[in-house]
Amino acid sequence: MTPSLAKTRAAGKRKYRRFPVDQPALVSCLAVPGLVWTARIADVSRRGMQLILEHAAFLDAEIRIQWTNKEIRGTVRHQWQRGGQYRVGVALANSRDSLLLALLARETMALRKLDREAAASAAVLRGQIHEMAGALKAAVRASEIKSRFLASVSHEFRTPLNGIIGFSELLYDAKVGPVNTDQQDYLSDILSCSRHLLTLINQVLDLTKIESGKMDFQYEAVRLEAVAREVMEGVKGLAAGKRIVVGIECDERIGTVRADAARLRQVLFNYLSNALKFTPEDGRIVVRIVPEDPACYRIQVEDNGVGIRPEDLSRLFTEFGQLGTARKAGSGTGLGLAITRRIVEKQGGRVGVESTPGAGSRFWAVLPVHPAGSD
Repeated sequence: MTPSLAKTRAAGKRKYRRFPVDQPALVSCLAVPGLVWTARIADVSRRGMQLILEHAAFLDAEIRIQWTNKEIRGTVRHQWQRGGQYRVGVALANSRDSLLLALLARETMALRKLDREAAASAAVLRGQIHEMAGALKAAVRASEIKSRFLASVSHEFRTPLNGIIGFSELLYDAKVGPVNTDQQDYLSDILSCSRHLLTLINQVLDLTKIESGKMDFQYEAVRLEAVAREVMEGVKGLAAGKRIVVGIECDERIGTVRADAARLRQVLFNYLSNALKFTPEDGRIVVRIVPEDPACYRIQVEDNGVGIRPEDLSRLFTEFGQLGTARKAGSGTGLGLAITRRIVEKQGGRVGVESTPGAGSRFWAVLPVHPAGSD
């Protein structure tokens, strides 16, 4: 095909380009004006239009078409049936350009309306994005100020509190002079409250570090069973007070892993202290350490305590998410499990709980054997 012929055909296609319409119309013949067919206008071009009739009909040459309150006259050029459709090609008797221009004008108005609506929506969206960006910036700023304030205040609190604990221990142990039984009881209460307050301050500091992204991990080769036994030794007094047996089951396949020993002890201590709080006297707690898969291990603390209702499970591992049973069991902030979740997830792990009311709970943490950045 020569270039000139190709250009001629392309120009012809542009000249007779069809515009889809798909609108209802009524068709009648000049020879039989009382007979009307229901049709749809498929498309319009400068050469005419195509009709689709609901039922087969062989029309006379000259027809009338009622469309959008207009009467259009035309001549039937061809009629054919394809599948369930009966199509009629019509050449317009006159006003072909005006008909096409009317169609284009209507489509142009619709497009302009859509453009105006889109522009208005875009303006509203830009305003909302601007407001959200401002609110986010303010929230980030407020969070930074809060974190700095909490860190500063917590450090300032710890200094005098450590002094209170130290001097109280000297008095309690009678190292600066004898104390009677009542005085020793009072000193014991002072020590208990002070240590609890120090725990809360340390938890707030941990949460502040995590939120600000400043919590780092010091990875080393760690034997999990040794860490678990060390933590169990630390809660031995709490367990003995309620005559609770704390056991450990460590799978022999678990050897040395890469972990931050201090943070690992913190996770285990939070789980064990939580289990001791909700396990009745003469109960039992088991620490299980097993492989999860070739790349991860699971630490699970299982108790036969009061258990947790299904509707309360979603509130665990959230900041200050104490349950009703927690408030009855003793004091606390509800931060321990939230910090545990943050510590584990920051190392690429995950936490969870399974519980049956009245039968006990199983809190677990799954951690990678070799966390990212541990080498």
